[in-house]
Amino acid sequence: MRAEEFVAQRRSDWNHLEDLIARGGSSRLNPLNPMQVLTLAALYRRATADLARAQRDWPGTPVHRYLNGLVARGHGLVYRRGGNVWKRVRTFYTQTLPRTYRESWPYLAASAALFFGSALVAYFVVLANPDAAYGIAPADIIDKVHHHELWTHIPPDERIQAAGSIMTNNIGVVFLAFAFGVVFGLPVIWVLLNNGISIGGIFGLTQAYGVSGGLFDFVIAHGVLELSVVVAISAGGLMMGWAMVSPGNRKRSDALVDATVRSFILVLGLAPVLVVAGIIEGNISPSDAPFGAKVLIGLSTGALLYSYLLLVGRSNDRRSTGAPAPSARGSAPPTRG
Repeated sequence: MRAEEFVAQRRSDWNHLEDLIARGGSSRLNPLNPMQVLTLAALYRRATADLARAQRDWPGTPVHRYLNGLVARGHGLVYRRGGNVWKRVRTFYTQTLPRTYRESWPYLAASAALFFGSALVAYFVVLANPDAAYGIAPADIIDKVHHHELWTHIPPDERIQAAGSIMTNNIGVVFLAFAFGVVFGLPVIWVLLNNGISIGGIFGLTQAYGVSGGLFDFVIAHGVLELSVVVAISAGGLMMGWAMVSPGNRKRSDALVDATVRSFILVLGLAPVLVVAGIIEGNISPSDAPFGAKVLIGLSTGALLYSYLLLVGRSNDRRSTGAPAPSARGSAPPTRG
């Protein structure tokens, strides 16, 4: 590749980085919002890689000198001492996370449809033909249900350990769903369908043998939180996959960076909710607490979560979400090598 072709290919990213550096270096307090900070970091890493290539292939040329100056300015901004950490955390949870969740509604709808749609189909298939459960659930669980028993009892002295194990497993599953979104979203779709079929089939089997009430008693306290987060983080994976399939008028890599930033906001912000769900699942769900109390816990925690995600920070929804503002650049990218 010639230097001119390299400049033409990378020019838009360098311009974007110049804009963010100019804005971030202004005298205003907190000039960059959280989305812009994440974008700045991603573009800076790319620029350092571009500089390394220019040093190798075109040392001493205009593109080499330009990138050296760009990376130097970016380094001073990216690695400078941060401001009030707690203020940034507060901004993330009061503005960035709920706004990103609301803006992701098409992917949330698709994620929910894949999960709950497959669960509903599996429920009625297994309810009509209980033997179909052998293709969905482990044989030991099916055997217990055949004897009108459940597998959800956790002895009191094992519940703390179980809660930790459940949290670790749940967080691992959603991180996998997030990470594999980059493979055109196909593994995420598989995770949603597989889990939806599994849950729906199990409920259909327990309904067929008259023990679904006990399973619902176990699930209701933690299920609203847990399934809400699984759907939301899987939506982030679908977002990344769609950026690969249909990047629009942008380069596929640029669309993927933007989708990854938004997806990571969902993962980072909602993963702690799985900790709460795991504590409930390991300690309250298998307990002898009254069914009404478990329903109250499930519905209350769900109402709090959705009230937060859907209502908090709505007054800030019209603020910039990362597009570069017009600003003077330190120098224009070179057009010749």
